[in-house]
Amino acid sequence: MSSSEVLERPAEALTRAAEVLGAAVTDPDRIPDDELRSLMASMVRLYALKAENGMRKPLPTGGGGLTVTETMVTVTDLLHALNVQMFELAMWQAMSGNCIAPHQRVDGTHS
Repeated sequence: MSSSEVLERPAEALTRAAEVLGAAVTDPDRIPDDELRSLMASMVRLYALKAENGMRKPLPTGGGGLTVTETMVTVTDLLHALNVQMFELAMWQAMSGNCIAPHQRVDGTHS
């Protein structure tokens, strides 16, 4: 898929990327580390922008199949990369009100 096709049909490109990444779970070395880091940074940046613009459903129902361990490893690495401590995250959430309370969740779950 060319870059112009990606821009014209982003949903298809994202679906394909999700398939490639999903398949790489059984062979993580298929995905180069630098490209994965770059993709992750872009995904986080886009997610934050969409969340600030009103997207309040963080993941598909059931967490999109993620485990608690997978989530904790990823979140810990993101915070560490930016030198943010858990206390700072908690204070930011308390001061900004920027967290998804159970009553704000689109699917109504409390997990």
